[in-house]
Amino acid sequence: MSESNSPSQNFLGIKLKKDVLLAVGIGLLTFVVTPIIAMVIAVLFSLLRIVAKGIYPVVIIAELFNLRELSGYFATQIILVGFIALIGDVAVGAISWLINHSKRLAVISFVSALTFQIIYMAIVLPATLKKSQEVMNAGVPSEESFEQYAAIGDVSYEITEPFLEHRGINGKLVEVSLSRKLAMVIPIYVLHAGPYQINAQYSDSQIGSTPIKDIMRNLDAGANTVKIEFFANESRERGYLSPKSVRGTAQIQLSYLASSKELFDKIKSDSRIDKNVLNQFLKDERLRGRDVQSETRINKFVERKEVKF
Repeated sequence: MSESNSPSQNFLGIKLKKDVLLAVGIGLLTFVVTPIIAMVIAVLFSLLRIVAKGIYPVVIIAELFNLRELSGYFATQIILVGFIALIGDVAVGAISWLINHSKRLAVISFVSALTFQIIYMAIVLPATLKKSQEVMNAGVPSEESFEQYAAIGDVSYEITEPFLEHRGINGKLVEVSLSRKLAMVIPIYVLHAGPYQINAQYSDSQIGSTPIKDIMRNLDAGANTVKIEFFANESRERGYLSPKSVRGTAQIQLSYLASSKELFDKIKSDSRIDKNVLNQFLKDERLRGRDVQSETRINKFVERKEVKF
């Protein structure tokens, strides 16, 4: 008769327990491996942006899942973090397989890493979201105050340098009057004098949309007029028809270009904000240390307007 608990069986049982514990312990490496992977991905996208501007993982995810507005921004952040975490867990499983040469133990390590991350997020995420909400709520009045700095008036247009072009329309050669230059005339009424950025784009049923133009101006308090010109080579049709005849549309955004020092002084003077929340808000806005003394300009939204001519 064979004994049910022979020394060899006990040894194998002890070894199996040790292997499983080791596999579970390897799962803790996710807190080392995942941050390293995140840094590698960040460096990779930084290098890619040297080749082609606008390559950001958040933007790519937003386009893939058609996520828009502020809620979409937070959703893309969660998807990105979850994706990086999953890569980290897979890497931990691979490390376990290299150490133990066992698929079963590799799976245990992967599941352990995933479990550790879920437990960590279940503890940390609610506290982080609460803190972030406090910081965001503290910053809302400051951000909204910029909307009182200036206002966009009634936008008009000018078309200059007319020329004639012959086109085939419905089987007939028709003479069409175009212009080589279209200008948006944008009145801006300013309460807070300083540097502003105006982004403008023109579109209509004939040419589609022009490239967005960015211009910066130091605007004085009171009435100001900014003129933004679009040229024939920026039009698919090599010129412009009257915007009224093709229901042209202007999209305009106005932003105030605040200096770091200006923002720092403005936020610090708000006595309604809790000190700890204030420090976190300043940190998020990169308004601590030597950055405060820099002349770096930070874009602050004032107004967005769409005009149909």
